[in-house]
Amino acid sequence: MLLNIKSIRQQKKLSQVDLAESTGLSAAYIHELEKGKKTNPTIDTLIKISQALGVPITALFKD
Repeated sequence: MLLNIKSIRQQKKLSQVDLAESTGLSAAYIHELEKGKKTNPTIDTLIKISQALGVPITALFKD
């Protein structure tokens, strides 16, 4: 599963650490998601990320 987390995060001018702090996830986990090393995040994780980025959950998914 390819995610748009990195591009959205960068558009919002947030660092991985900023996103990690606002979601309660680790910066290392955010990094792994962005690089595609973690390919099956839970729905709860995706909700946390979408809320922190202020986008609908569907925006996190690449076409």
